[in-house]
Amino acid sequence: MATKLRPLDPQLAALAKTECNEEQAQRAEIVATIQTWITKSPHLKAPTDERLILAFLRRCRFSQEEAKKRFDNYYSLRAVFPEVLGCRQVDEALLAQLLRSIHVIPSRPVSPQGARVIISQFRNIDPKKSSPREAFKLVFILLEILALECDNASISGLIWVVDCRDVTMEQMMQYDPFLLKKAFALVEQCLPLKFVEIHMINMRKEGQSIFNFVTKFLPSKLPFKFVIHKKSEELYDHLPREAMTIEYGGTNGYQAEAIDFWRQKLQEYKDYLAKDAQYGTNEKLRVGLASAWANGELDGMSGSFRKLELD
Repeated sequence: MATKLRPLDPQLAALAKTECNEEQAQRAEIVATIQTWITKSPHLKAPTDERLILAFLRRCRFSQEEAKKRFDNYYSLRAVFPEVLGCRQVDEALLAQLLRSIHVIPSRPVSPQGARVIISQFRNIDPKKSSPREAFKLVFILLEILALECDNASISGLIWVVDCRDVTMEQMMQYDPFLLKKAFALVEQCLPLKFVEIHMINMRKEGQSIFNFVTKFLPSKLPFKFVIHKKSEELYDHLPREAMTIEYGGTNGYQAEAIDFWRQKLQEYKDYLAKDAQYGTNEKLRVGLASAWANGELDGMSGSFRKLELD
């Protein structure tokens, strides 16, 4: 059977060995072992795509047990996070989110063996027509496609640049702590990709107050570098200009070009995502301990930033 696993150039293969404990000669056999585990797990209904499994293995430094746990988490969480992980069809609503340039993924990574960059511009969310949940749904779809298609993303990770410029209070009020807690759980315990840096640029005073409030619900030690910049120019103390789009003073193409590329890519994955609704877990069929999500580890947090008093 033909494999979908892509050969790596020598430099990226060397990095995969160092960062992910990946041995090129053994990876196909290990992926096949995980495929067999998926098909024989009675509670788990999930795809067995080689590329997706490889991304999970890389995220877990090729620990099969850790990869199985993370893969199981990814599909278990769907039952308690349907507003983001459910109904992932490529329809007009999803494409409208993309075309608003809420999330932009420039064409090139930071360097030939470097991380991929995501730029999020939440000012482009229209609170009267959509919500942060829809924006999160889009970004996690894009991240899954990156896991399938981009070796840089699964080996070197992701750098997320969040532009806070012109974000209104009405838009910020839509972010309740429970939504953010579940999104963080998805990133930290489920996603087959890792964030290595998150940069927030053009942060205004109100945003700083809300950020301070949100961080109370996150672990004291974050697994990635988190930097806040008052101005976008400060970002280039950490990233090369080649990583960012022309609109931000970079050289990594125009945002419109990136949006058009991902519009076409979403259309290519329309059938793949249409099948997504059938996937998940049936906890009644699980052998052993119930998943953390079934035990209600995400319960107990609700409310919104409307309760927050801003200076």
